[in-house]
Amino acid sequence: MASEIDPETFDQQVDQLVLATTAAQSEALTKAVTAYYKAGSDDVRPSTRLTNVQRNAIKRLSAEHFGYISEFNVSVGEQIKRRAKELLNQEKGYKEISDDIRKYAEDLFKGSEKVVIDNTGKTRTIFKVGKDGTIRKTSKVIERPYVTNVKAYSDMLARTATHTAWEQGRASEYQRMGFKKWRFVGPSDERARPDHIAVLGQVFEYGTEQSDYAEALLHEPNCRHRQVVYFDDPELDTSKEFFEDIKRRAGLYWDEEKEEWGFR
Repeated sequence: MASEIDPETFDQQVDQLVLATTAAQSEALTKAVTAYYKAGSDDVRPSTRLTNVQRNAIKRLSAEHFGYISEFNVSVGEQIKRRAKELLNQEKGYKEISDDIRKYAEDLFKGSEKVVIDNTGKTRTIFKVGKDGTIRKTSKVIERPYVTNVKAYSDMLARTATHTAWEQGRASEYQRMGFKKWRFVGPSDERARPDHIAVLGQVFEYGTEQSDYAEALLHEPNCRHRQVVYFDDPELDTSKEFFEDIKRRAGLYWDEEKEEWGFR
């Protein structure tokens, strides 16, 4: 009978599974972040070891993305718990509940079952680009749950984490070599965010607030933009007119009513 299942014990078992899964994924994430950070750094100037500054940067990046993994896995665990409670309320038999939960968990981890991360009502930090190109940090209230699956979420997180690590590795090496400024470059296709295209070609100075905000744009999910050294030399730097033409051809425009960038 269903009474053979103790809800509290079951919940504890699910929590332990979530913790074990998260720990294993965290270890794999740290290895990937380290590898891509080093690859980004070596792309600028190869070296045989990481400095303490670089190690600390890797720790920060790993911790940041560990939070995303943990949040996702906790949501998966809560869905399994809810499914078990629903079956218990239906007074299903022990074997029927056991088989159903096993199948449901397998479907969740295979990606055929949706995962809902519900942070509705909470606020999150976002970065917006103004009409004059200035980047500002603001907050936005989350209005609806985020619905995804294991494959889509893991693909997104993998791309974002490795891209972020690569860019941070490049940035650290640029600064170690004495470069003070960098330029925001990258694609201007239909997959790119209007705010990202709005700052194409902009030059930022490392260590400033605007530079930190621009780097935060590079860390956004699935971002494909990157930073390159700015030499402050017309013989070495791409002209500003080149980037303005890219924006024009992309159909970028400033929406006065919404006070945000968009595409025509």
